[in-house]
Amino acid sequence: MRCPECDAQVPDNLLLCPQCGTMVKETQPMHARRSGRVASVAETPAPDTAAPTRWQRLRPILFWMMGFLCLLALSLGGAVYGGFYQGERDRERQRQELAEQHYRVGLERLEAGEYELAIAEFEYVLQLDSDHPFAQQGIAEAQARIAARPTPTSEIRELAADDLYQKAAAYYEAEQWEEAAAVLTQLRVLDPTYEPETVEEMLFTSLYNAGMALLDEDRFEEGIFYLDQAVALRPLDEEALTQRSLAMQYMTALGYWGVDWERCIERFERLYAIAPNYKDVFRRLYRAHVIYGDAWYAQGEMCPAEVQYAQAAQLMADPEIEQKQAEAAQICLIATPTPIAPITGTLPITLTEPPPGFTAGRLAYPVYNTQTGLYDVYALFADGRLMRMAGGADQPCWLWGGEALGYRNLLSPGLSLLVPGEAAPRQLAAGAGLAWLTFSPDGSRMAYAVQDAAGTWQITIAPTDGSTEPRVHAAGQGPVWGPTGLLAWTGCEVGGACGIFVDNPDDDQPPTRLTASINDIGLNWAPNGEMLAYMSNVTGNWEIYLLSITGGVVVLTDDPASDGLPAWAPDGSGLAFVSNRDGAWGLYLMGPNGEDPHKILTLGPSLPDWTMQRLSWAP
Repeated sequence: MRCPECDAQVPDNLLLCPQCGTMVKETQPMHARRSGRVASVAETPAPDTAAPTRWQRLRPILFWMMGFLCLLALSLGGAVYGGFYQGERDRERQRQELAEQHYRVGLERLEAGEYELAIAEFEYVLQLDSDHPFAQQGIAEAQARIAARPTPTSEIRELAADDLYQKAAAYYEAEQWEEAAAVLTQLRVLDPTYEPETVEEMLFTSLYNAGMALLDEDRFEEGIFYLDQAVALRPLDEEALTQRSLAMQYMTALGYWGVDWERCIERFERLYAIAPNYKDVFRRLYRAHVIYGDAWYAQGEMCPAEVQYAQAAQLMADPEIEQKQAEAAQICLIATPTPIAPITGTLPITLTEPPPGFTAGRLAYPVYNTQTGLYDVYALFADGRLMRMAGGADQPCWLWGGEALGYRNLLSPGLSLLVPGEAAPRQLAAGAGLAWLTFSPDGSRMAYAVQDAAGTWQITIAPTDGSTEPRVHAAGQGPVWGPTGLLAWTGCEVGGACGIFVDNPDDDQPPTRLTASINDIGLNWAPNGEMLAYMSNVTGNWEIYLLSITGGVVVLTDDPASDGLPAWAPDGSGLAFVSNRDGAWGLYLMGPNGEDPHKILTLGPSLPDWTMQRLSWAP
């Protein structure tokens, strides 16, 4: 080894350098080598072991959450679609079951030799299921057997007829109406001359009672089938016609159950308006609102959900539904940038410039709210203000000589009056089926139309303050009280002649009919009380006409689009009306002779049942 001090060669057996005396350690090279290794390790850069960021930690969780939400949305969508699909399948299954039931009855009639009754059963099967594989064969077989049936002698025919009559009489006395009708029908086929008046009377009574009983048992299709056979013998009375009509409307509404809730609710609302106590209409309407609200709620659409819950709560108080309504309303309020105005009261909007030509008074008009599925009433003022006067309301009518506004209340069915300064609207009349409120010139009385269970409209007059009971004035709809005290409406005489009628309700003279069509509607008096503006489709298209009460009609509009709901300016300078001339509904103005029609406001793409609406223009 060498001395680390003087670099002299040192023998391996010595520990001291013979030249300089320095201690020489045997392990020094090893130390040097170890130091070298340590330095090498120290100089080697350590791998990057920095902690992951928050985004790197949250990213897998977010991906899992997004996947879960997608699966949840697909599940909800599948459930809704499955419900709709299942409802349609259930109705189809019910129709097929009823068809099979009548097919089996037809076979029994066929085997019993009652061929005509068998044919009737098979034909009804085809009405229920036009693709039934065997009903047409059954008809052909019954017809073939009728053709092959030997013609009985007069004596045999008489004996057979006597036997059938006795059998029918027994069923008749026992009030087994379906069986009696079947045997009497067979008797009429066998021998039409056998006691024809008695047999016809018994058959009509049997068919009538069978049909009414089946309707009462909710077997609507069968009940209508029997009543339709009865009406072939003689006209039905008012009760039967009403029950048949209600059954048809009920089946139509029920056909949308679980398939189209909007149409289902619309149909049940119509039925509830004319017959609130019919079957389970009230309960069905309530449940439809709740289920439709739940469907919107499940989709996160809280505003339409809140509307449905509110309408359900109007029908029946339920703490659970009220809680859902409150929750949906709160979320809707937070999610909606512009707060929705209260149901009553005003929401002022100032237009950038007054509508061209609108220089006098205040014009009330309805606007369809696609979010709620109901109309709202707005008012346009000559100074450019635009206010929402009432939500869930239509058919506005200003009170003469004041600022109060009457309207049809769609949330609490009836007629209401919005008086400035009062916290809530006054209820003038309550109940479904009330429409077209109008006031006498002094405001002390009101007239309106009431629809009964059979769908007939009656003009009713009552004190505005409700001090006495309303009285029916005439049959008709769309009443409007003029400035001179005359009352006009659209209706029909007892003999069937229809049109516009004018009457002084304070004398004993009969009303005068001025036109000849039941579709002359939407009446509005001129300020002088000598003319009426109205709309009609007598030419096949809705146009606006001007009628003098002393005689004479003038056409004011002539456009391929629909024009209607005229309203006179309070100074007589022109008329307002609605039209869909540019593809969307709008509010228009024109001169008193129809000149210069121009649009002043857009109402939107939809005005459902627009012919049932009205405008009202006051000073």
